[in-house]
Amino acid sequence: MRSRIYFIFCSVLFCFLLTSCSLIDELKGSSSVNGASIEEEHAAAKYGAYINLNNMMTGGTFDRAIEGYISEFGMDENMYISDDFSGSELASFPGLDGLAKTVNTAVDRAAGEPSYGAADEALIQLGPVILDLLDTIEEITDYYNDGTYADDQFAKGKELHSQFIAQYHTYEPLANQFYNDFDQIAAQQKLSDLDKLKEQDYLIRYHALSVVMRAQDIEKAFFEAEIFDENILDCSLEEYRILFDLLVQDSKQFTEYAKDGKRRKQESWATVPELDAALQEVIGTAADILTILETKDTSSNRDNNLVSSYFSKVSNLIDAYNYNIRMDKA
Repeated sequence: MRSRIYFIFCSVLFCFLLTSCSLIDELKGSSSVNGASIEEEHAAAKYGAYINLNNMMTGGTFDRAIEGYISEFGMDENMYISDDFSGSELASFPGLDGLAKTVNTAVDRAAGEPSYGAADEALIQLGPVILDLLDTIEEITDYYNDGTYADDQFAKGKELHSQFIAQYHTYEPLANQFYNDFDQIAAQQKLSDLDKLKEQDYLIRYHALSVVMRAQDIEKAFFEAEIFDENILDCSLEEYRILFDLLVQDSKQFTEYAKDGKRRKQESWATVPELDAALQEVIGTAADILTILETKDTSSNRDNNLVSSYFSKVSNLIDAYNYNIRMDKA
């Protein structure tokens, strides 16, 4: 399961469309009704479709369904069945309606401009595999919700389990390839968005985006160094402190600029409570990790899940950020 441990650092932000209308208006080229050229609108739509798919797969509905199933029945060829299994364990699976549309929209955009090179090719291979997994997950959900497992003593459930495991093993390497290829595109896009925001003197939005990127930098550093809960003390204190200080610094800058009423009106910005709460949780967990690294004492990490909790909190921060920049309030 380690290879699946939270590719949330790849849950890149949907920021190209949602930075500011004035930024699009400043772009050169022939104008459509909203001020952006047709080419720019296609580029935005493609980027958005890829982001929606990426987020569905990393901490989103599809990912939670996969994690829920594996948590219940395991990844072995022979499914694990708990003695007290009642079927209710799968009743809380999130609704999968509309996910096929998300996949098909992204696949349809893969052949269009602008070209994302390897990421396009990876998505074209990945799309049909996701659709197969979706069909299997929906069949599994119906099977257990209907209580059929009790009538056939899990006979069909075992067949579905084998089908799920085979499809998942096909899915995982293709998903990882897509993450890696698209992450490069998204990283370039985020840096471009930061430049545009700063040029336009949209410093609330600039630091809001920057602080989330700082949080992701810590996440990515953990993943690349293979730092998890069980080996947290292997993390370099000096390297971590640099990333932590940048996170705190940008957070303070964001908070200060967001207090300026004139600037809020200029940028059409209002910080929603969800963003403030998510940001404080990320910083609090990051500070707890710093304390452990400084003291070399892991006793405060009683549940041994501090690193994975940080990943989850960054995912919540991304969700809150994306929601906030859609609000577009004065």
